[in-house]
Amino acid sequence: GTPTQAAPQPTAGGGTPLSRVPVGGGTIVTKGEQTIRLVQPTAGTVKGFDASCPHQGTTVDPPQNGVITCPNHFSQFDGATGALRKGPAATGLTEVPVRVVDGSVQV
Repeated sequence: GTPTQAAPQPTAGGGTPLSRVPVGGGTIVTKGEQTIRLVQPTAGTVKGFDASCPHQGTTVDPPQNGVITCPNHFSQFDGATGALRKGPAATGLTEVPVRVVDGSVQV
C-alpha cells in the first residue's frame, strides 16, 4: 500500500501547525511555486527540504524508518539531513530553512 498523506497546506500567514508534521514522518507544504517536504526526525526538530528529487524532479515520499525515498527511481535520502544515501540521484535534497514559532512551522 501507498501511505496516505494530507493535502498540501499553504505556509502563508501563520505557517503549518507542528502537529501536522508527525514525529518520524513528514508532510508537504507549498510556498509560492515551491513544494517543501517538512520532516520531524525527532520530537521538536523540524527540517524542510525541497520536495523534488534532484534526479528527475519527482516529489519524494515522507520518511519511513529514517529514510526519504523517491517513488520514481528509488533514490534514498537521510530523513534528518536530506543527504544522499542511494542513487540514481547524484546529490542530496536541498534544505529549505524553517523555524518553529509558537507551535507553528514557518518557511
